[in-house]
Amino acid sequence: MRGVIVPLVTPFNGDYSVDFPALEEHLEYLQKAGVHGIFINATTGEFTSLSMEERRVLAEKGRELVDSAFYLVGTASTNTFEVIKLTRHAQDIGADYAVITPPYYCPLSDDALFMHYSMIAEKTDIPIILYNIPSCANPMSISLIKRLALEYQNIAGIKETIDSINHIRDVILEVKGERRDFKVFTGLDQHFLNTLVLGGDGGIMACANFAPEIHLALFKAFEEKDFDKAVVYARKLAELSRVYDIASSFGSAIKLAMSIRGFSIKPVLRPPYLIDGEEVRREIENLLKGVLQ
Repeated sequence: MRGVIVPLVTPFNGDYSVDFPALEEHLEYLQKAGVHGIFINATTGEFTSLSMEERRVLAEKGRELVDSAFYLVGTASTNTFEVIKLTRHAQDIGADYAVITPPYYCPLSDDALFMHYSMIAEKTDIPIILYNIPSCANPMSISLIKRLALEYQNIAGIKETIDSINHIRDVILEVKGERRDFKVFTGLDQHFLNTLVLGGDGGIMACANFAPEIHLALFKAFEEKDFDKAVVYARKLAELSRVYDIASSFGSAIKLAMSIRGFSIKPVLRPPYLIDGEEVRREIENLLKGVLQ
């Protein structure tokens, strides 16, 4: 698995129920665009606002609909035993990978995090992608990532949603340097080319929900060693990533951008998240006009 993986939004109706027709339409669009992977129950998918049953149903529905890309399922929780159940479910339905954010809310030591992931890795067989997102959950140190990667073969890679190219560099050099099959993905659109240049495997990036053509063009140019073209697209992604600074949340940024670009997915977030108003929408619209013309 390399290239462009999309952390999928969860479409909602006005009454906050899951909009399954819009989900099906979006998955068809992304696969036609040619993305390399699709990740359901992601941060962008507002997984913390979904019930356990909804997460299982979404995972099953996605498995039915994704047939031309790698299929990843988010199975994180603050409860280790819930993570094991969700990860076993992802395994049972035939997902290619489970993606697991560290527990959030209560600060945990590296030893506690190692125990958490060890229990999951020992009780499941599905390949696991660690998900380091220190702005939202307990941070994962280089030493912890390396310890897990070298101890458990089914811990297959990491998504790094961290605004530090030095951290990504160290994961690639120190972890992937010792275990060549360990996958390293950025979670930030603006670090896509940086990660590839350093020897990483790709990106799991939210803006690919509404502009996958930019991410795919960058990856194609990089693979073909057309570095001048890759830089052009990297600059576009750097500009596009400013959408996160304009909106109050990842979810609001992506769903407003999708609405502006004409997707049928409604600009609806589940409480406690709130969709931004017209002023933010206009700012995002102006940003998209400047980048995607």
